[in-house]
Amino acid sequence: MSDSSSLADRVKEEVQRHYPNALECSIVDHSDGCGAKLELTIVSDTFEGMPLLKRHREVQNHLREKGMFEEIHALQIKAWTGAQWEKKKGGS
Repeated sequence: MSDSSSLADRVKEEVQRHYPNALECSIVDHSDGCGAKLELTIVSDTFEGMPLLKRHREVQNHLREKGMFEEIHALQIKAWTGAQWEKKKGGS
């Protein structure tokens, strides 16, 4: 990974490594490039049957273990199953 990669890019790459079978993984930086305020969308059937809070904690704990969480001021996580994602896409 390049040192010039933004925090958002690095977070996305790490989440994609952790969830290699993710159907969708996207990140939006709402902090003008500094990475302090990120919105992460991750869609994976790994989340099937898992409560929403546990999904968020799993993602947060992984980023914390990788030493990335200290750089993030705010992280909004949208962690959905494939079925939930399809339902949301159909409703928009």
